[in-house]
Amino acid sequence: MNRNVFFFDIDDTLYDLEYPFRLAFKKMYYYLPKNIHQIFLDFRKYNNEIYDKALKGEISMEYLCIYRTKNSFIDNGISIDDKEAMQFHLVYLDQKKHIKFEDHVQMSLDYIISKGSEIGIISNGPHKEQYNKIKYLDMYKYVDKNNIFVSEDVGFHKPDSRIFCYAKKHIEDNLISNNRLQSDDIPNLKYYYIGDSFENDVIGAKISNFGSIWINHRGYDINCEKYKADFEVNTFEEFYLLIKSII
Repeated sequence: MNRNVFFFDIDDTLYDLEYPFRLAFKKMYYYLPKNIHQIFLDFRKYNNEIYDKALKGEISMEYLCIYRTKNSFIDNGISIDDKEAMQFHLVYLDQKKHIKFEDHVQMSLDYIISKGSEIGIISNGPHKEQYNKIKYLDMYKYVDKNNIFVSEDVGFHKPDSRIFCYAKKHIEDNLISNNRLQSDDIPNLKYYYIGDSFENDVIGAKISNFGSIWINHRGYDINCEKYKADFEVNTFEEFYLLIKSII
């Protein structure tokens, strides 16, 4: 009988990344523009353009933060300089302390645990920032601290298959050392990776032989002949129903 292991992304998967962005904008400027959603989408677009370079150390995280804020604001008619862009980043970072699960995400986590399946995290980003988010979400109710893998700690980042293989090996070792798994049962473990990014999460999962669950709640239209998600859902409610059908 197969035993399921569900690895999750953090940002825009466990929580809505636009929520703290809106909080930060309102806290800093005392209003929300009608096009705040578009500003956020542009912010993410510019982030994704160079985030890989920041993870590789080719550019600084400070440069990334200024670049994504300045360009997304200017594209939407908001004048901003480097200093103000960095100030916005710090406010945005602070507002992430208010992040919370979408209801169906929490229901999914509860269901996974109730069925005796395992939960882990594989996330790109700096150690401190990602662990703060885990703390804010009270994620330790669902995941063992030894089953959390952040790119800065591991030395590889998604979609590199090495971070997935590293996580897989360590969760197996943890289960065996805690007498929750016999080595003979390793072939019966079925791995899934859940995330919002096609490039990082779906492709990373596929090249690592994980089942891929793409939570495409932003409605991205991506045509990729080489890789397809095993499952694609467009809402968190659909994700919850999918989890119930898998386990």
